[in-house]
Amino acid sequence: MKRPFEVRIVLVRTIYERNVGATSRAMSNMGVEKLIMIAPQCELTYEAQQTAATGQTGLQNRTTYQSWDEFMANEPESIKIAFTARDGKGRQVRDIDDVLADVKANAPQFQHESDEPYTVHLIFGPEDWGLAGEDLEFANHCACLPTFGENWSLNLAQATLLGMFSLRKAWGGNRTKLDGGKKRRAPQGIQGINPEQTLKTWIEEMGFDLSKQRKINAFTVLRRMLLQNTPTKKELVILETVLQQSIRKLREWKEFKNRER
Repeated sequence: MKRPFEVRIVLVRTIYERNVGATSRAMSNMGVEKLIMIAPQCELTYEAQQTAATGQTGLQNRTTYQSWDEFMANEPESIKIAFTARDGKGRQVRDIDDVLADVKANAPQFQHESDEPYTVHLIFGPEDWGLAGEDLEFANHCACLPTFGENWSLNLAQATLLGMFSLRKAWGGNRTKLDGGKKRRAPQGIQGINPEQTLKTWIEEMGFDLSKQRKINAFTVLRRMLLQNTPTKKELVILETVLQQSIRKLREWKEFKNRER
């Protein structure tokens, strides 16, 4: 490729949050960080975070649009590749490898050298019936992922992984280098998650006064108990989720009591 590119995954009207989490994990495998959701039909809770496991970046930094119009107004100019398993009138579906080869060879965006990355949106529909004809009107290309068995329907998260893998295989990228075959510990920092601050907020919502200068208080004791043993990335996500939900419930209860007065 003569020009760098940035891949963004677009999930349209997704029904199951576990597939959003699994997609976020697949994105981390393929070096893709930007997840976009259009009119999601599910709420993202602990299940999505649990499924994302060590691949939280896409999930935590996702962008949500309520319509295609909002998407088009806010996203940069791009090559949009929509994935559909259905062929039919107006769809002109080709295998993803053929689409990627065509774009690489003929798309004007990649025919001149530039340091400015160009955006490629990979678009996937909901789990029940996939993308509708109206969705495909926004795409430049319609692609399918070939299957070789009787079941041609792919799980959404698996489809996103295969789509990204096909793109990396065709267009390249910085391949992960394994450290002598040894399993490496996952990095402990997670962008957008701050367990210490969340723990402090939770304790204060419980009514503890942390303003007094004491060497030992509820925060220091719980921080030592919960965080001193270098928890894994997954454990930090679980802790953050539990504390955040507890904070929300406490605030809802306080609002309810205030309305009763």
